[in-house]
Amino acid sequence: MLGCIADAELYRTMYSNLDAWRGVNVAMRAFKNQAASRLSLSITRLRGARHAHYRRLISLPLSKPSVAAMSPDMASVAQRHVASWPRDTPTNVLPLTEHLMQDLAIKLLFGEDHERAMPIARKITYGAAAAWPFPGRAYWNWLRVAPKLETEIMEWAAQKRGDIDPKDILSILVNNPDERGEPATRELIGGILTFTFGAAYETCQNALNWTLLLLTQHPVIAIRLAEEIDQAVGRGSPSMDKIGALTLLDGVVKEAMRLFPPVPLGFRRSMIETNLGEIVVPSGMRVLASAYLINRNPEIYRDPSRFDPERWLNLQPSPYDYTVFGAGGRMCPGAAFGTQMAKIGLAAILSKYRIELAAGTRIDHRTSITLSPSPALRIIFRDKTTVPVAVPFAGTVHELVDLPVAM
Repeated sequence: MLGCIADAELYRTMYSNLDAWRGVNVAMRAFKNQAASRLSLSITRLRGARHAHYRRLISLPLSKPSVAAMSPDMASVAQRHVASWPRDTPTNVLPLTEHLMQDLAIKLLFGEDHERAMPIARKITYGAAAAWPFPGRAYWNWLRVAPKLETEIMEWAAQKRGDIDPKDILSILVNNPDERGEPATRELIGGILTFTFGAAYETCQNALNWTLLLLTQHPVIAIRLAEEIDQAVGRGSPSMDKIGALTLLDGVVKEAMRLFPPVPLGFRRSMIETNLGEIVVPSGMRVLASAYLINRNPEIYRDPSRFDPERWLNLQPSPYDYTVFGAGGRMCPGAAFGTQMAKIGLAAILSKYRIELAAGTRIDHRTSITLSPSPALRIIFRDKTTVPVAVPFAGTVHELVDLPVAM
């Protein structure tokens, strides 16, 4: 039995009662003795003392002070990537932003071990694509790749055993006992690593991609934002000490993630018989929560399908009304990291280029555990002196957002 909700108060009921509701794996189940099943033991599926223990461990390098200290390195990496992107030619930015975000996650959260980490990141992408409750080609590809991924993770973990680094999430997992004082199991290390590593780049790259698309369709806002960034950064680096207080940048990123939440759907399962509003929910029932719809509540967001960054000048919704990072005791511990990655990545791009959508583009949306453009996002990076124009495009994205220009 499957229920669906798109109401902030019902969302609050589910996400604030950890005893009654548990996170579940979105993907179709694999057999227990398969690597794909072991790697599905993410932090979202842990409960009680085990969840509290591992949430505390992985939250240490993701705390606000730790993330703020990453800002100069994050900006330097972003500038280096962006400087190498092709100019004046239609370019699919999806692999570019993916590589950028993977590089940042490896450098800042996984000990800068790019040689081991990058092949693992590529395999984790197969798992994200398969995160859907029905089998398909992506699911069978994931079953094929998962054993290789698990082997590579455990080899990487063995290398870090005894090498304690409080800034490295894998080192933290390997070198700390579980909540009972026992060594962490293969399932815990592999599952939590797969989830946190994938979430660290997959959600951020999608947030950046959707923001770029929205700005190509709103060139006046794009120019204003570039001017705001240029005034703050000058010829320097777009670190958070320079861009952290920019109001339009903050509004653009928040608004893009409202319209295109990186994780659009959340699944919970009732552990006991409980109430959800006026409905009695039996034990074992799965309920889908739609961040996409909750973020479009017209009582909070006027013209909810319109891109309006300035609404955030006077808007402070609760996490239950703005469900980008979850809420309650299961709120994403990487919220500060993800937001900072998106802001610095966007600032690095707009401080160097004008952006324009390539003509004749079709952009659809693909929903798995994340919401992403499909099959490509072709953008032209122009000189800063160029006056950008909104180029119309076709595709199912128009079902998700009201844009000023449509094909």
